[in-house]
Amino acid sequence: MISPNRPRLVDVARLAGVSTATASRALSNPDVVAEDTRKAVQSAAASCGYKINLVARSLRTHRSQTLLVLVPGIDNNFYPEIISGLETGALERGYSMILGFTGKDEAREQAYLELLNARRADGLIVVDDGLRSLNPQMLPPDVPTVHLLEAKSGRKTAAVHIDDEAAAFMATRHLLDLGHRRIAHVSGRPSSEAASRRCTGYQRALATAGICADPGLVLGGSYDLCAGYEAAASLLALTDPPTAVFCANDSTAIGVLRHCKEQGRRVPQTMSVVGFDDVSDAALTDPPLTTIRQPRHQIGLSAIGAVMDIIDGRKDVVRDVILPHELVVRQSTAPPPHS
Repeated sequence: MISPNRPRLVDVARLAGVSTATASRALSNPDVVAEDTRKAVQSAAASCGYKINLVARSLRTHRSQTLLVLVPGIDNNFYPEIISGLETGALERGYSMILGFTGKDEAREQAYLELLNARRADGLIVVDDGLRSLNPQMLPPDVPTVHLLEAKSGRKTAAVHIDDEAAAFMATRHLLDLGHRRIAHVSGRPSSEAASRRCTGYQRALATAGICADPGLVLGGSYDLCAGYEAAASLLALTDPPTAVFCANDSTAIGVLRHCKEQGRRVPQTMSVVGFDDVSDAALTDPPLTTIRQPRHQIGLSAIGAVMDIIDGRKDVVRDVILPHELVVRQSTAPPPHS
């Protein structure tokens, strides 16, 4: 029988048919129990109106029940779905998030890191290059930390990302399979290891097809629309322009599409374009953009799982979580003209 007062954990356990200890684990650390058990406990908690007392838990565990998430800015439509996944995962574990937009400003970054020094957050999740201007050694050494998207080589912290090189190889291979041989690449910023790996994947795909990469067809970028627009202007001005372009992200690809449209260059009839990320705008461009899809919501969920594993002191923590990617073929790619 459920207590007439505020429902207790023992009431949830009784309804779910499990021990109190199992009910506690299912609610506070759901990854350590079987899925059927977790669902039964969560259903029982919902049916009787049980709510975790976060204040009591914080006092008991000496944890803040809060995670600090640092994002470079709010002007990138790639981030919202990741943040949604982070929030979903955090709430499932009874955690809240402090979301900090660093603007790649050192003073702002340091102000957020002071929250970790003051123990106001139990873990840190860095999205993309949300700490670009700070030396990683400035991070408190004992704070569980997970980096998303930018898996820096030699870094000791955990990381969640896709295989950027393999994804770029897949994108370039798609263009090769259509018959393209003169394929350009608009890269990301030089400081991005993800951009470097994507360029390597592009080059490896060309080499596999017996094509020597032309340095004049590889242009640096900055992951934004203007970079793509300017790159397209340079590429189309060549005596022998490429018949296809692989871009390091969708924003860059959209910039390429815009310049082509302004110049009367029809895509994909005169040039094919492939992006990377599959942001929401990719399906709405004219023509809809062929791109690599990153599982953004799952990236957020997996990051929460990774940081909680570290917080809970699990010995079998996976330090490098690589999630699957997918090529989404839309209408911006076709065989080259006169093929």
